[in-house]
Amino acid sequence: MADRSITAQRARARARARKRQQRTHPALTALYSIFVIGFAGALFYLAWKSQFAAPPSYLFDTPTQPIEAAYCLAVVRGLSGGGSGGYVGEAQDFWLERLLEFSGDVAGNIAKGEDALGRHLVGRPVPDRQWLVDAMDKCSNRAVNYGAHFDAFD
Repeated sequence: MADRSITAQRARARARARKRQQRTHPALTALYSIFVIGFAGALFYLAWKSQFAAPPSYLFDTPTQPIEAAYCLAVVRGLSGGGSGGYVGEAQDFWLERLLEFSGDVAGNIAKGEDALGRHLVGRPVPDRQWLVDAMDKCSNRAVNYGAHFDAFD
């Protein structure tokens, strides 16, 4: 009989020990909760912040933003043949304003942009006009990324 009571006591002691192991301390639960909420908040913040990030590189392998703006201005000017209204005029105004926002040599940047465009147009398998239309599309999408609003896109 004594063996049974000792065995029963040991079984009850093991059961209590298992219950203690299963319980988590309230402070530890709170710490886990704070960590999970903080991690989720950090991920949300990073996702929200990344939508406003500038594009990671410049179009057509241009080295700087002013030269990218000058390149796209040269594309618009090459496509329009001088000046026209509507979407092409809006794009020309946007890229010119963007180019003027940067400090430095505006004329030099325009020359570098036109030079880069000239190098890209040499030896293209597609006609220049088709390539300019494709480049205009890329420049317009980049302009929208930079905050431009074209009435033609409405």
